[in-house]
Amino acid sequence: MNSDFFEILQVLSEGGVDFALVGGIAANFHGSPLATYDCDVVVDLEADNLTRLAEALAQFSPTFRHKIPIQSFDREMALKGGWKNIYLDTSAGVLDCLGDIKGLGDFSVCKARSLEVDLGGFSIRVLTRDALIEAKKAMGRPKDLLTVAQLEIGGELEEG
Repeated sequence: MNSDFFEILQVLSEGGVDFALVGGIAANFHGSPLATYDCDVVVDLEADNLTRLAEALAQFSPTFRHKIPIQSFDREMALKGGWKNIYLDTSAGVLDCLGDIKGLGDFSVCKARSLEVDLGGFSIRVLTRDALIEAKKAMGRPKDLLTVAQLEIGGELEEG
């Protein structure tokens, strides 16, 4: 499967989706060399934001990863409500849209613990190194703890 996470992030940013980058790609921004195979974002789960999410992702033909039969994630599904997390396959790669982050809290907490990063033509929010370390410690999986060790060596991104 194609993985163009940069393109996903650009489309979310340009589509006005309120989100912050978390997970492995956020760790890469802070210096972790570990490979990741999905893009994790924490999102505002309000209907207006989820509508913007569905509209922004439409060009990537998003489908739910864990629904049988496979269903599209579109504006109608976005408005369904009751979301905690949305796990999607897209033509640009795997995207996990999370409502909260273990060890930190919901979107508003995560947004407050993130910084804006300029990616050359658009900007996104990325969890701070310290917030990412807290989240990875709370997850406690071996790969998360390895990421914590790498992040504790590195420095903080500068706000762009």
